Amino acid sequence: MLPSKIPVRSRSVRSFDLITPEGRTYRFPPPTLLQRLLQLVVAHAETVAISAAILALIYVAGFVGEAFDRSVLDACNDRLVRPVGMS
Repeated sequence: MLPSKIPVRSRSVRSFDLITPEGRTYRFPPPTLLQRLLQLVVAHAETVAISAAILALIYVAGFVGEAFDRSVLDACNDRLVRPVGMS
């Protein structure tokens, strides 16, 4: 079903108004680029931390897997090598 209204593009905010319960109004300027970037980083910090932990575990698992591969091949190495001249 189609929406009955066409969504209006949001306007950029030039200032923020904070109205207290007493009726006072405080005007704040919009956040700077640095503040917006910091808000973005804080909002995604948990996701980044979890992703970094998973990548670190995969990286360590690669080394552990290589170590196990070498030890398994070393243990079976005597069976794989045939002396020359024997069939």
